[in-house]
Amino acid sequence: MDSTERDRIDREAEGERAPDDPRAAEARDSKPLIVMVAVTLMATALVLGMMWMNNTRYDGSSPRPVAEQHR
Repeated sequence: MDSTERDRIDREAEGERAPDDPRAAEARDSKPLIVMVAVTLMATALVLGMMWMNNTRYDGSSPRPVAEQHR
């Protein structure tokens, strides 16, 4: 299908569209979703990093958890 035929079909479809009919999705409509996914992944990495840094089970000088060390 060439661009002139597609343009003609789009014009006909636009003429038949009712006021409350949804419009076709465009590429710019997906940008908010991509941003939300990126922010979610960054927040997840941040939270996991904070959990790793604040892990109180390990004292840093031994590979065994503090609770399992017999001193």
